[in-house]
Amino acid sequence: MGLLQRLRLIEPRLDQGDLFPPIEQELRSHSHLFVGRVLNAGAGDRDISHLISGQLVNQDIETGKHNANIHVYSPLDDIPFEHGYFDAIICNAVLEHVENPDQVLAEFARVLRPGGMLYLCVPFMQPEHLDPTDFQRYTVGGLASLVRRHGFDVREASAMHSVYTTLGWILFEWLRPFPGWRGWMLRWAIAPWVRRKALTSTNQVRSLASAFRVIGERRA
Repeated sequence: MGLLQRLRLIEPRLDQGDLFPPIEQELRSHSHLFVGRVLNAGAGDRDISHLISGQLVNQDIETGKHNANIHVYSPLDDIPFEHGYFDAIICNAVLEHVENPDQVLAEFARVLRPGGMLYLCVPFMQPEHLDPTDFQRYTVGGLASLVRRHGFDVREASAMHSVYTTLGWILFEWLRPFPGWRGWMLRWAIAPWVRRKALTSTNQVRSLASAFRVIGERRA
């Protein structure tokens, strides 16, 4: 076995998922909003039931694979519930994957009661990630404007994650295909450090935010 083959057996892991804090850490400070009937829009396989005080409905699109976590399969612009059914909606890192965000926000406004809360988090400085599509990014101003024009008052608008999350994902995308022993050395030199900093640092740079979060309250 050649040197490069042996080195590949001990490659450092390069996965953007290693750069993000647990979903509980992201949502816990806002769990007081998730009361009553709560829609987890684009839930995937993330279990947030322990953060909800009330009835949780996990929604997602059909993928052809069974997901026991999902209660309702539908597109986000056609949610099969009556007007004002939900008290809160969580849409976390999903809106970049839909082709028609205005229609989705209009549907959120329809199924959310007046005074209900929308938790919306959307990427800003993140590489393309197809799941199965990837259509847009938002500045915090653009995200707040989208929410307002669909009947919500903005209660909070903030950056998400540390600057190392942003830099780490960019570096991982660059380093992953880098060939030869030089690529191996670069991956070992950079990956463990940036992964550790991403998960422990609270240093935020707003202009390099990985994502932005907006909390909106449905107007009457």
